[in-house]
Amino acid sequence: MKNLKNIVALIAMIIAFIACNPDDGPTSIAIRDRDEVDVEDQQKLQEYLDTHFYNYEEYAVNPAGADFEIEFDTIAGLNLSKTPLSQQVTQSTISRVGIDYTIFTLNVRQGGGVESPTFADSVLVSFKGLLLETDDDNEQIVFDSSSNAVWFDLPRVVSGFMEGVSQFNEAASRTVQGDGTLTFDESGIGAVFMPSGAGFFASSVSGIPLYSPIIFTFQVRAVKTTDHDGDGIFSKFEDIDGDRDVQSLENLDNSDEDLIGRFDYLDPDDDDDGVLTKDEDPDPNGDGNPSDARDTDEDGIPDYLDADTAIVPT
Repeated sequence: MKNLKNIVALIAMIIAFIACNPDDGPTSIAIRDRDEVDVEDQQKLQEYLDTHFYNYEEYAVNPAGADFEIEFDTIAGLNLSKTPLSQQVTQSTISRVGIDYTIFTLNVRQGGGVESPTFADSVLVSFKGLLLETDDDNEQIVFDSSSNAVWFDLPRVVSGFMEGVSQFNEAASRTVQGDGTLTFDESGIGAVFMPSGAGFFASSVSGIPLYSPIIFTFQVRAVKTTDHDGDGIFSKFEDIDGDRDVQSLENLDNSDEDLIGRFDYLDPDDDDDGVLTKDEDPDPNGDGNPSDARDTDEDGIPDYLDADTAIVPT
């Protein structure tokens, strides 16, 4: 769980890797070209999808099963007639650091609830993280997992995981058991297959080799639409450049370019005018969307983003 919860994929672009050489002293190790790595990753993913299947027949026997877990196996021997994953996944694209990454998603069950998470929300999931490779016992390597449902803040997880879970709905209902635990009915169930560029890329993460394509299986339990800085605007509406990433570098998601470098979704004063965003009437109708925000001087810039309009509504 610690692997997924605390690492943002883009951090790999700014990490300086140092290797100690006893003869020459510290030596910088260059990070590999992302385009080159992605070509290799896509080949590995396609080969895996062509040669593996999931336990779809087991799911068909009990499609309403709350605790169904996706398992993968190789199409060989007695499994030669199985349908490959490549015929069951859908593709989507997510742009990061100037590269369009192709993500593959397996939708086993959409989820019976109303809400689905966006890139800036929080989601309650059970999950398992897998490498494409197997261990000495021919078991697929698991690098992280939690059978108990865990809340994740999607801006703080790798992009591929966000892209995958955001395509599903939450459970239709939840029930509190006598021991205080929760059970869920009709959770969204799926898996996402991602190149390393949408995963951990060159970050040094326990259990994951550098430049590794990875897989997450998951069950989406619940969704929370999030306002991280409590400014009255849901964080999904503070993605200034529209790339489904509220933490874009080069101040793209930092309207006031303040010295402390807070992205808008974490900044309670988005225009740095000394008046808190929540006090500049950013959301008159109370739906968390600033599309109807006050624009006192009618210059086309809402007050909460206009440093020239530091007026507290009465």
